[in-house]
Amino acid sequence: MSPSHAMNRARGAMLGMAVGDALGAPLEGLGSQDIKTHYGLVDDYVDGSKAWRRKNDRWRLPGLYTDDTQQALCVAETLIECGQMQTSHLIETWRKMYRTPVDHSGGRYQNGVHRNIGSNFRKSVSGLSAGLPHDKVSQPSAGLGAAVRVIPLAIAFYEDSDRLYRSVVETSLLTHCDIRSISAALAVAFATARLLNGESREPSLLFRVAGDTARCERRLVAEYPGRIDKLELHSNAIPQCIARVDRILEMSQDDALSAIMEEARHHGPNAPCKRPTMGFAPAALATCFYFLIQCDSYQDGMIELINQGGDADSAGAILGGMCGAYFGYQGIPKFWLTPLHNADGLDTRAVALSLPPEKVDRSRIPDLIQTEKELCILESRHRQSLNATINAKGGSVVDSSTQRRTDVVEGPPKPEPNN
Repeated sequence: MSPSHAMNRARGAMLGMAVGDALGAPLEGLGSQDIKTHYGLVDDYVDGSKAWRRKNDRWRLPGLYTDDTQQALCVAETLIECGQMQTSHLIETWRKMYRTPVDHSGGRYQNGVHRNIGSNFRKSVSGLSAGLPHDKVSQPSAGLGAAVRVIPLAIAFYEDSDRLYRSVVETSLLTHCDIRSISAALAVAFATARLLNGESREPSLLFRVAGDTARCERRLVAEYPGRIDKLELHSNAIPQCIARVDRILEMSQDDALSAIMEEARHHGPNAPCKRPTMGFAPAALATCFYFLIQCDSYQDGMIELINQGGDADSAGAILGGMCGAYFGYQGIPKFWLTPLHNADGLDTRAVALSLPPEKVDRSRIPDLIQTEKELCILESRHRQSLNATINAKGGSVVDSSTQRRTDVVEGPPKPEPNN
């Protein structure tokens, strides 16, 4: 694959991840029927005020990603600065973000410039900030938190499976010790690496990724004794869930998603499996792979996924990264890219990850923490403005969604002829 072709896919993966995250952010926690009631079909950025009328912390700034993409940006920062995955640098970046105050008349962000973080990541990052050893703060969670930040690792190491494996495991163990969560991160990383290498989205991809993940699990048992939770109960859960997506591809979408939830119920969820995109790795990951294989375009896949609700931002980031790696930068609609906040910061980091270290111009990469602080303030002002508008109109909610524009979207990048 030519360098320009690889760069197109890398940019697509990084930006596709952020777009999916931002599209799903205001829908997190809603069911598909809730979304239909309040919005009809969501096919663009919305702010969340219609569905979350009395919870203004859910009023997202349209086009702004959540902590999922922030964590991936931190991973990218470490890779660019250190030339490799160095967990001490990643931890220090998280600490700096956690300790950076964001004072604004709209209220103080409680977790520094980390936005909308879940309880598991909050426990881990607060423990790390308090100086606890990183092997003492991993959470026994089977969620998606480890999987949402692996796209930069796939971009950096898509041609080196051993470095990809080690870097994914090292970053995952900082916050998650459950085999299902770590395996989900490995599955996303290896699937993205295969797509960056130009592999097709044929159903056989499911079996190749399931095989990658199963082999990685066997290495985990040998190399990290005593560090991985639920090995006896749930090893091979993620490979099974991915491989079994092949059996449901001919079903109707409703039946296929029901089958995904039924399979996930066999792998130890802490809560009933009622949504295919719930924040439980065996369910949400299988759903992402289902839409990856079934979608006709990046746009089609993202619309189908985010309208399922559930953990829509994390699932959106995962599917967005994988679809972006396949369809490339040019396959992402411009009407989603243009309003995306910090698109330049995401894009320049994707480019940097694709280049040899000596060719990276770090002066072009925006400062991570300062950028995120400014975005927190911008979102706070947006919420204040929405609140003032709602009060002025006697409590009626105004939808401040971005306006859709018609655009031409290209398909997956086609291989260039050999010279």
